[in-house]
Amino acid sequence: MKNKTLYELGKLAQKGNEMAMMEIIERKKQMLKRYSFGDEDTYQFIILKMIEGIKNYKF
Repeated sequence: MKNKTLYELGKLAQKGNEMAMMEIIERKKQMLKRYSFGDEDTYQFIILKMIEGIKNYKF
Protein backbone atom coordinates (compact mmCIF):
# COMPACT_ATOMS: atom_id res chain seq x y z
CA MET A 1 0.00 0.00 0.00
CA LYS A 2 2.97 2.31 0.51
CA ASN A 3 3.48 2.90 -3.21
CA LYS A 4 -0.12 3.96 -3.97
CA THR A 5 -1.21 7.58 -4.24
CA LEU A 6 -3.78 9.11 -1.91
CA TYR A 7 -6.25 9.08 -4.80
CA GLU A 8 -5.85 5.32 -5.28
CA LEU A 9 -6.03 4.72 -1.53
CA GLY A 10 -9.18 6.85 -1.35
CA LYS A 11 -10.88 4.82 -4.05
CA LEU A 12 -9.95 1.58 -2.28
CA ALA A 13 -11.08 2.90 1.10
CA GLN A 14 -14.38 4.01 -0.34
CA LYS A 15 -14.98 0.45 -1.54
CA GLY A 16 -14.45 -0.85 2.00
CA ASN A 17 -10.74 -1.64 2.14
CA GLU A 18 -9.83 -1.04 5.78
CA MET A 19 -6.08 -1.26 5.15
CA ALA A 20 -6.33 1.60 2.65
CA MET A 21 -8.23 3.71 5.19
CA MET A 22 -5.59 2.98 7.83
CA GLU A 23 -2.83 3.95 5.40
CA ILE A 24 -4.53 7.30 4.69
CA ILE A 25 -4.85 7.99 8.42
CA GLU A 26 -1.23 6.98 8.98
CA ARG A 27 -0.03 9.33 6.22
CA LYS A 28 -2.02 12.23 7.67
CA LYS A 29 -1.24 11.50 11.34
CA GLN A 30 1.09 14.50 11.80
CA MET A 31 -1.49 16.91 10.40
CA LEU A 32 -4.26 15.38 12.54
CA LYS A 33 -2.18 15.69 15.71
CA ARG A 34 -1.28 19.30 14.89
CA TYR A 35 -4.90 20.37 14.44
CA SER A 36 -6.20 18.46 17.46
CA PHE A 37 -3.96 20.61 19.73
CA GLY A 38 -3.13 17.64 21.97
CA ASP A 39 -6.76 16.84 22.79
CA GLU A 40 -7.54 13.14 22.28
CA ASP A 41 -11.29 13.73 21.83
CA THR A 42 -10.65 16.27 19.08
CA TYR A 43 -8.16 13.88 17.45
CA GLN A 44 -10.75 11.10 17.34
CA PHE A 45 -13.43 13.51 16.08
CA ILE A 46 -11.18 14.67 13.22
CA ILE A 47 -10.46 11.05 12.26
CA LEU A 48 -14.19 10.23 12.22
CA LYS A 49 -14.92 13.26 10.04
CA MET A 50 -12.06 12.30 7.72
CA ILE A 51 -13.49 8.79 7.33
CA GLU A 52 -16.96 10.20 6.62
CA GLY A 53 -15.47 12.59 4.09
CA ILE A 54 -13.62 9.82 2.26
CA LYS A 55 -16.74 7.65 2.13
CA ASN A 56 -18.86 10.51 0.72
CA TYR A 57 -16.31 11.99 -1.69
CA LYS A 58 -16.94 11.48 -5.40
CA PHE A 59 -13.69 10.19 -6.94
